[in-house]
Amino acid sequence: MKVLAVFLGLIAVSSAIKCFNGTQGDKNSLGKSAECNKTITQCYSPNNTKAVEFEGYGCGPCPNGTADKGCVECTKDDCNAWTAKTVEYHCYKGEAKANCTSNSGMNCFSARSNYTGNDDKLTKGGCGTCEKANFNTSVCLDCKGDI
Repeated sequence: MKVLAVFLGLIAVSSAIKCFNGTQGDKNSLGKSAECNKTITQCYSPNNTKAVEFEGYGCGPCPNGTADKGCVECTKDDCNAWTAKTVEYHCYKGEAKANCTSNSGMNCFSARSNYTGNDDKLTKGGCGTCEKANFNTSVCLDCKGDI
C-alpha cells in the first residue's frame, strides 16, 4: 500500500515547462533553455514567420500588449526556440517596386550593366539573390538593402 501511495505521489508531481529566455538576436543569443516556475505552462516568442515588432522570449503568456505586435505562445518544452526574423523590404522588378519578405536578409538581384541577353526575369530583376534566382554572378548582380 505504501508503494502505491508513493507511486501515485510521484505521478501527481508535474515537471515545469522549459523555455528559452532573452531577446531576438543571432541564433546563439538565447543560450540554453531553462525550467520555468512550476505554475507556468507556456512559453512566448516572436512569430518570425512574418515581420513583427516583438522580440522577446520567455516563460509564461505573452507580456501585456504584445499579441498585436507579433508575440505568440506555445505549450511544449523548448517550443520557443530561436528562428530567423522575417523582414519586409522592396526591390525593383522592372520599373515597378516589388514587396519582398525574407528571413535571410534584404537581397535584390538585377542584370549586370554589361548583360546583353534577353532573359526577362534577369533584366527585370527582383527579390532574393542571383543564386536563388538561378543566375550566374557573371551576368547577375546581388544588391543588399531596401530601395
